[in-house]
Amino acid sequence: MKPVRTNFRRGIYVIPTSLTILNLFFGFRAIIFATRGIEAMTLNRTDSAVDCFQTACVSLLIAAVFDTFDGLIARQLNATSEFGKEYDSLADVVTFGAAPAVLVYAWGLHVFEKLGGGIAFLFLAAVSLRLARFNVQTGKTDYRYFVGLPSPAGALTLASMIFYAPVPVTDRRFAIIVMLLTIATAFAMVSPVRYRSQKGLSLQKERSLMYFVVLAFILSLAFKWPRELWFAGSICYLASGPLVKLWSIAFPSASTPPTVSMPPAIPASVPATAPAPLVEDLSSPAEPL
Repeated sequence: MKPVRTNFRRGIYVIPTSLTILNLFFGFRAIIFATRGIEAMTLNRTDSAVDCFQTACVSLLIAAVFDTFDGLIARQLNATSEFGKEYDSLADVVTFGAAPAVLVYAWGLHVFEKLGGGIAFLFLAAVSLRLARFNVQTGKTDYRYFVGLPSPAGALTLASMIFYAPVPVTDRRFAIIVMLLTIATAFAMVSPVRYRSQKGLSLQKERSLMYFVVLAFILSLAFKWPRELWFAGSICYLASGPLVKLWSIAFPSASTPPTVSMPPAIPASVPATAPAPLVEDLSSPAEPL
């Protein structure tokens, strides 16, 4: 029976590692299609470049799905390990660091030439620093929040922008907006601002029917306007951290002081009680016979 148990445990560890490999595969696929987009642009094949950039963005989205489920399944199966944590971080550097950096340079930052390459490298460096800090702080912070923008969210922010307008950027003024958004995303990842984590969501908690109505409404909007909803959702999540931080500074939650138990006060309308009869008889002089 013991060898069977060992093989069973090995099979469990294979599942999250396989999902991490799929995450890495789709990140590498995004890099391949980003380079194909550059090649199509040099040949003045704009339609082919648009298709390549869209495929690269969808590849990053699929990679983010696998990245979400590899950790979730590893925790559910009690198959977490130091190897899995380190390997997941290495895969994330490629998928959510190198891939979106190459993609955003090929699509929009190439207008600035060397400066654009430096901005793309800034994003890659921010992702690597963000993941290193996450590994150090694991188990030392509130699991309901991320310290800094998560690297998958940063990559999906750039991917949503490119997927919303996949035509290669040629206008320098629009390229400045792309550069500023890339810089803001990079600094958001290494900032101490907290972002809400999906780990804090209780999926086993009962929900009202209105919750599912809102979910169905969001899905209907995604079916009609997938590009717009993805881009708007990414920007809202990027801005949620600083906005919540500013809100907490402007309107700090008042901490209630500790209550001290005091004896109840005697109302003013109630007269003081007379002394006990025994004490009064002892203190008064004796009456004459």
